[in-house]
Amino acid sequence: MTHNPTNPILRLHNVHYEVSSAASSLAILKGCELEVEPQQSLAIVGRSGSGKSTLLALMAGLDTATRGDVQLLSHNLSQLNEDQRAQVRAQSVGFVFQNFQLMSGLTALENVMMPLELFNLDQPKQRAEAALESVGLSHRLHHRPQSLSGGEQQRVAIARALVTQPKILFADEPTGNLDETTANQVQDLLFQLQDHTTLILVTHDVDYAARCQRQVRLEHGQLIEDTVCR
Repeated sequence: MTHNPTNPILRLHNVHYEVSSAASSLAILKGCELEVEPQQSLAIVGRSGSGKSTLLALMAGLDTATRGDVQLLSHNLSQLNEDQRAQVRAQSVGFVFQNFQLMSGLTALENVMMPLELFNLDQPKQRAEAALESVGLSHRLHHRPQSLSGGEQQRVAIARALVTQPKILFADEPTGNLDETTANQVQDLLFQLQDHTTLILVTHDVDYAARCQRQVRLEHGQLIEDTVCR
């Protein structure tokens, strides 16, 4: 299944993913095909356990396909080692997780500064402060995650994901652990801050998925539907 963009930011070709044990092999993804245009918003939907998070991890270079090609920003991820994939992620990729994945011993400011410092990027403190201000948390810079609400923790995670100005942002059930009101606020924020960034999200929320420009459905290990929402 392809969308025929002129210069896709992401392309999957015949992507398979299998988990093997001594006794058997379980096929989770079976020949996925997909192309995503720059600055597009795309929702990946499907039942729980269908492999959506696995697919997202392959797209972002957090894992590698058993076979097939994942091309991200002109890099064939299957041909890169982990250090090289990490460099691609550092330069161009943001990731927001359902469970926030903040460092409990660091303040909000330090959590957002971390990717900047990790890759020796300029002005980490100033850029992190600006990112936290953009998500409405300039008054919570020096609070640690345990003293923040779930919605505030997710906003810190969004600021951390966007502080490097990534070309593509992956979000794995980013509102799954939030109440409805807070989830709506986080959804609004993600679309508001997406700006010039490609957004690819996994969600069970039908209304959230419908806010994206495009939806694909993962079923029986394959991407079977491609719907243009707007």
